[in-house]
Amino acid sequence: QNQLFKLLHRGYTGVYANGDGSKGVAECPFEFYNTWVTNPLEAQRMSENITRKTIGVACCPVAGIPAPVEEEEEDCELTHELNL
Repeated sequence: QNQLFKLLHRGYTGVYANGDGSKGVAECPFEFYNTWVTNPLEAQRMSENITRKTIGVACCPVAGIPAPVEEEEEDCELTHELNL
């Protein structure tokens, strides 16, 4: 209950302290989540750009999940998302 309230009333203590009401800001501050809701295929493409494009990975095979073919295979080195 408290987390949901805070999520949809962001900054309510500061807004209240400034005399600007008691509701805070309801709009979603995260562009990715807005894209996810309004254009899920674009959000999927965005996530694949920083993660992977296939359900399987060669460096961590899972039974029943196809490994990527050689030209699709992603580099298995860990990459920090800010260094893309």
